[in-house]
Amino acid sequence: MKRHTKSFTHIKDVIDDLFITSALPINLGDARIWKIWDRVVGKEIAEHAQPSTINRGILLVKVTDSVWLQELEFMAETIKEKLNGRLRTDTVRKIRFKVGTPQESRQIRKGESKQGIGQRPTTEEEKEMGEILARVKDKELRSSLGRFMKVAAKKDNVR
Repeated sequence: MKRHTKSFTHIKDVIDDLFITSALPINLGDARIWKIWDRVVGKEIAEHAQPSTINRGILLVKVTDSVWLQELEFMAETIKEKLNGRLRTDTVRKIRFKVGTPQESRQIRKGESKQGIGQRPTTEEEKEMGEILARVKDKELRSSLGRFMKVAAKKDNVR
């Protein structure tokens, strides 16, 4: 019989395990794009274009209409350089634009729910999340972990 000893696990290891075992749609480092987008492109462009996804260095940006799509395609290289400069990485290799609803990206970035991404966590899942979060003393960490768990639960409900 294996004897278990009580020992503390460093919070970094716990969080690393969470991100390794859950299939997030993007790298968390890449998620900074959503935070800096409006400042990088400016208010006028941000009202008509918002990042949607990033996969293998290709940033998909949803734009309000084909006129903006064409205009932004001419600016893609400049926007890419500004983003990478602000991020201090070469995260964005290419930007593709697609006509869609850019506000959806903004709602997700601000922590609001997006209809159609998946179902809300079940009551049982919410209860389990609450029990886990109740053990986290740090308010900021508890909030971040809660958001992460809700996104992961929604993603699981889509599959």
